[in-house]
Amino acid sequence: MEPVRVGILGCGNVLSMYLEKAKLFSQFEVVAVADLNQDLARSQAERYGIATVLQPDALIELDDVELVVNLTPPAVHAPMSHAAIAAGKHVFTEKPFAPTLEEAAAIMRAAADAGVSVSVAPVTFLGGGLQTTLKLIDDGWIGTPVAATASFTCRGYEHWHPNIDPFYSHGGGPMLDIGPYLITTLISVFGPARRVSASAQRFSETRPRPNGADDISIDVMTHVSGTIDFHSGAVATVVTSWEMWSANLPQVEIYGTTGTIGAPNPDHFTGMPLLRRGEARDLSIDMYPPGGGDWRHMPMTHRGDIGRALGIAEMAHALRTGRKSRSDMAFGYHALEVMLAFEESSNTGRHIDMTSTCERPAPLPPVSVEEPVRFD
Repeated sequence: MEPVRVGILGCGNVLSMYLEKAKLFSQFEVVAVADLNQDLARSQAERYGIATVLQPDALIELDDVELVVNLTPPAVHAPMSHAAIAAGKHVFTEKPFAPTLEEAAAIMRAAADAGVSVSVAPVTFLGGGLQTTLKLIDDGWIGTPVAATASFTCRGYEHWHPNIDPFYSHGGGPMLDIGPYLITTLISVFGPARRVSASAQRFSETRPRPNGADDISIDVMTHVSGTIDFHSGAVATVVTSWEMWSANLPQVEIYGTTGTIGAPNPDHFTGMPLLRRGEARDLSIDMYPPGGGDWRHMPMTHRGDIGRALGIAEMAHALRTGRKSRSDMAFGYHALEVMLAFEESSNTGRHIDMTSTCERPAPLPPVSVEEPVRFD
């Protein structure tokens, strides 16, 4: 299979997460990178052995590029995706798909008109840890999955991130930044969502910068919590927050009719799931305390040391074989609608019914820890 020729827009922090394991995949090759900061682009190109460094507009127009990987800041994801589509390129875009449903829908229409494909990050749900979790669920280890708890919480990124302002601006916030890992994982388990009910809050208008410069303006909700009802009948409780110093909440825990699975970190591609089957004492008045009982790490059924290049490889394989990507734009749009519904529900004080749907992504075939990842 001829590799898909890839050009990458944006050479910031996340680029390394995509390219550090890229050589594990034969489905694509990176032929060019671009960034407004040409010194940064040249440095990254040298580091990863990429021959061509361009300005963004030139990369989009480059005939040798079939697939544009859009790693630009969230505020310009949508316009850069539009530009690539207009040039006849397929697009794999970092999350969020777009800051609004209207902008995401416009990208979908443009892609359909141009006859190109769009896929949306994150694809951590395709990583070895979460694919092992899904296999355990599909194989019946916890019976029928009926509920879940999912959370990502911290005090914000300004203490370590070199470019913090976009995270607190339109298109940012914990639900659109860290929520995608939770929401895509839940959809991969339960299928499409039916409705959302939530509460969201911003506790201050500014935050101090650690370096003592001018304050950071806060234009997003920094604590979001609520529930998702799925068409399957399952219900998930979700919390994303940049207001919490610490918590004792599971990142993703899935509850079935005969047991529970604690999934590994949904921002990572590896990690063994933690399984607990129902026990007799669970039915007595003297139940185990939280965390009690027989929890067991389950061996991985899929390769985990793969990194974010997995998303590019999965889309490249889909392009060459004529199938839909597991993270195609219908999946990305539905995940975005779910995430945006949290704030809409909080603002309106009502359940928000979903207007979109998607297919539950097909599981990846199991492989050993040393075999190449398989997509069919």
